[in-house]
Amino acid sequence: MSYKPYIISTPDFDVTSGGIRVMWALYGYLLTRGQIVYINRYPSGEKIAIYPEIAHGNSVGASTVVRYLLNTPGTMGSFINGVFQAGPTTFDPNDKLYYFSRLFGKAQDENHYMFLPIINLHIFEDQKKIRNKTCYLVGKGQNKQLHPKDSIELTREFATDQQALADLLNECEVMYCYDKLTAMMEVARLCGTRVIYLGDYTREELKLYEPGIYGIYYGLDEWENREKKFFSDIFREHYIDMIKLFETRLDQFIEDTQYENN
Repeated sequence: MSYKPYIISTPDFDVTSGGIRVMWALYGYLLTRGQIVYINRYPSGEKIAIYPEIAHGNSVGASTVVRYLLNTPGTMGSFINGVFQAGPTTFDPNDKLYYFSRLFGKAQDENHYMFLPIINLHIFEDQKKIRNKTCYLVGKGQNKQLHPKDSIELTREFATDQQALADLLNECEVMYCYDKLTAMMEVARLCGTRVIYLGDYTREELKLYEPGIYGIYYGLDEWENREKKFFSDIFREHYIDMIKLFETRLDQFIEDTQYENN
């Protein structure tokens, strides 16, 4: 039986980019499973390429191609020779498609949904502080000016100092979220901060998102009419369960990609 190395194609590590962090986390997880893995290096011989959904073609020249869809195909893109190019919307029928979330497409096999939790649980936790602030995140969304005027904006700079971000969130009762989808909704809830969702997904669509909607209030009306309390420990247990589920599905991923032709 021959084992093929994995080649992960992704931009250089960027702590402010959730998608890039997921690709690098996948690299780390595969290493812990004893696999041979390269990032942006192309050894000779048979190999398995793992591309994010923004990548066109098979630049690695791999015999097995995996598309890890971190967003709806065509939504995001990349700069090629200084020119922005949207990602493909269709893929070769021989490509193996794996989805970061059910929101990004329909998989024929449940094991092809591979939500990879990347949040540091040692930093982002509920410190049980008094909460007398609010914050808001625009991200890739549109600022609709629905947050209080004294809310603190969470800019990309906060991602470079995770402890400062955790400390701030622990002083906030709620985070107003204009982004359509962001891991900051999980970061906030792990810190005990509830989320008012003001993005573009419908409530029914948002229910498909693997972290769930516990601690998320859909719009201002739902927040103003809230009745239930939010317990961050409940969400933390769910997040840990997602880590365990990913590890199980990663083992199946290795089986499906390494041993399919052996």
